[in-house]
Parts: sequence; structure tokens; C-alpha cells
Amino acid sequence: MSTPRQSSSIRKVGIIGEGKMGSGILYFLSGFNFEIVWVCSAEADLEKLLRQFEKRIKRTTEGGAGNMSHQDLLLRTIITKDPRTLYNCDLIIEAIPEVLAMKQELFLLLDTFVQPGCIFTSNSSSIKPSDLVKAGSTRPFAGLHFFYPVSLKNMVEFTPGPNTSPAVHQEIESFLHTIGRSFITLDEKNSFILNKIFLEFQNEAFRIVQDDECTFSQMDRLVKKNFFPFGVFDFCDSVGLDTMANSVRNYSRDYPDRERFERFLAFLDKLVAAGKLGVKTREGFYQYPVTEAPGPDPAHASEIEEYLRQTWFETCKKFAVQSSLSPNQVIHAIEEYFGIELSPLERLLFED
Repeated sequence: MSTPRQSSSIRKVGIIGEGKMGSGILYFLSGFNFEIVWVCSAEADLEKLLRQFEKRIKRTTEGGAGNMSHQDLLLRTIITKDPRTLYNCDLIIEAIPEVLAMKQELFLLLDTFVQPGCIFTSNSSSIKPSDLVKAGSTRPFAGLHFFYPVSLKNMVEFTPGPNTSPAVHQEIESFLHTIGRSFITLDEKNSFILNKIFLEFQNEAFRIVQDDECTFSQMDRLVKKNFFPFGVFDFCDSVGLDTMANSVRNYSRDYPDRERFERFLAFLDKLVAAGKLGVKTREGFYQYPVTEAPGPDPAHASEIEEYLRQTWFETCKKFAVQSSLSPNQVIHAIEEYFGIELSPLERLLFED
């Protein structure tokens, strides 16, 4: 495949946040011909992050990947705690925690000194662009939701914001083509379609466990055997239960039947309050490292699997129809997000 053409105007990209997504976006974009400013939190260990970055790009360049030398990449990348270094960026991608007030405060600050033509984007997986734009702002703003791990997931959800003009819309699409990423364009009402599909599945899986039909580990084994390469609850632990709780809260806020998610959200909040955030604290739904021996399948495994399969298809169809995406777009997005390949029969169900 030929290397996509460089976008005509996006030359300098700012990335904010040193977590999984922020660092993942940095490492991915460093393989392209951009100047990059990576702004980390006040608590970040910059020396450690710089060492990790140097080690990573040295390994990449020595392996023959990309068309720039190790030294070129270092010269084109600034790693800092000072957000004012972003003042002359063409595009900024925010990837800080899923806390609405924190994101709003950040963008209010950026708007005071970043050049007017810079496009602000958020990698949020649950907060709409219009919730992040201050009243009366004319700043170009959009959602640009990458998926983890960024280097492997060839999918981005692009959600134009209230100030996304046709020219800015085209510029963002050009940027995504430049970095070789497939994308789906969603309006705010249908934003985060893939996470919402999975949330419906997670919520039903949690309800089944809470109704004493199986344990968390039994559910995860069943899911990995019949649906995805990851379980429902080990996925939550991997993401971080604080992030999961904020995301579920943000999604369900816009649902007319949000009470359906109350039990799941209350359980997540309880774990978070106890300091059990998943893998990063070594305890969440599971304790890490996991030493629990595999137990027997639940008594009604086939019935549970069939119910979840029905939930999966009905949810996918519902969100696909609401989004007005083409069947091929939906199929590709689902396969990329969940790391699966739909069968010919499953593809037909989406095309009906």
C-alpha cells in the first residue's frame, strides 16, 4: 500500500495526556511527517517518558519502520508539561481522563493562547464535542476517537462538533487519510456507537452475574469462547474502572431508560471508592496476577450464550440503523473494534 499524502495544512500536532491513549497516539503519529508536541500532566515523570520515547523510536527506526531517522524524530518531538507550547499547533488531540469538568477547563485554557486556526479535538470515548465547547465559541472542534491499542486498531470515530465547518470537516478527513486510518463519521446523537454497543452487552452480562446465574470468571470465559478475544470484566479491569464508571455515567445520562444501567454503575462506583481500579491497582473485578483456577461452565451456559447472542445482534442492528451508516461501514467498524471476523451469515444479518 502506498503511503497516504500529507495533509495540506496540518503540520504540527499537539497531543495532551500521557495515559494509554495519549502515549499510543503519540507513538503512532510519530511515524508520520508531523512536528509533535506532547503535553503531559504536572505529575508526570518527564525524564522517564522521554527515555521510553527514545527507546521506542530507536527500536522502530532500527527495525526499518518509517522514513525518518532516530535523531529526526527526536528533533520533531517536544515532550513537556507546559500547555502553552501548543500555541502554534494546527491540530490538538486531547486524551486526558473522562472527566467532563477537567476537559472543559483544559479547553477553556487552550482557547486563550492557541492560534485561532488550530482545530481542537477530543479523543473522549463518552463526551460529545458540544459539551466541551464554551458558549459562543467559534473555535473548530470535533470528536476524534481512536481505539486502544492505537497502532493495531484501524478505526477512528469522527464526530463533527457544532463549529465544524465543511472546510474543517474536509481537513480532518484529509488528516485521517494521511495517517491511513479508516473512520466512520457520526453525528452527536449517534456518537460512540461501538462503545454503546459493547455497553449494552456488558450491562446484560453483569445483570446475569448479579442474578447468580454465573460468576464473573465464568461469564468472561463464555464470552471469550463464543464472542470476542476478551471478556467483559477483564476488559473493564484493563481499561480502568474509574474510566469505565465515568464512561457509563456519561453514556447513560443521554439514555431515556438510563435506570437500566444503575446496578452496573453502582457496582463500578463501589469498586472505585474502595481504590480497586483494575489492573493498574492490581484489583478490580479480579485480583492481579490472576491465580484463580478455571471452574466449570455455568449450569445454563447454552441458554446464557444464546441470550447474549440475541442481545448482541439486536443492539448492533439498532445502533447501525440509527447511525445511517452503510452495512459495510458497520461491519468493518465492528470487526476492528471487537477484533473479530463476522461470518457470512452474520454479515447478511447486518445487510438486511
